[in-house]
Amino acid sequence: MTPMTMLYEILKETWQIYLDVAVYMLFGFFMAGVLYVFFKPDKIKKYLGTGKIRPVILSALFGIPIPLCSCGVVPVAAGLKKQGANNGAALSFMIATPESGVDSIAVSWAMLDPIMTVIRPVAGFITAIATGIVQNYAGINDLPENTPSVSLKGG
Repeated sequence: MTPMTMLYEILKETWQIYLDVAVYMLFGFFMAGVLYVFFKPDKIKKYLGTGKIRPVILSALFGIPIPLCSCGVVPVAAGLKKQGANNGAALSFMIATPESGVDSIAVSWAMLDPIMTVIRPVAGFITAIATGIVQNYAGINDLPENTPSVSLKGG
């Protein structure tokens, strides 16, 4: 097989994978839009106030369906922290969101079997809760004053 033929086959198979995943990605973006309409960021922030366990569980639950990548979740979690969420809740949100967003679950369904599609968000949820609770009980309680963040109201 010549290098050009191999390159062509790789590109052809890559395109086929994109076509297979496209329907699931569209569904994931549709679900993200539905979640955005019904769960406004100011309502999410309302439930992440004081406490050591409840805000961690709620932030993990809120983070599961939101389609943010690991890069995009950091400024949002910092914004949640600045708006009153405790450290464990912000950390729990930061772990649960990229691991189990609606778009990520749709891609898992397209590329993996149904068992892994279920196990992946469950493992992300458990990991997020455990990390957030450990942070609230044993972690450092103060962040540096000059931590950059992005407002959840846009931009």
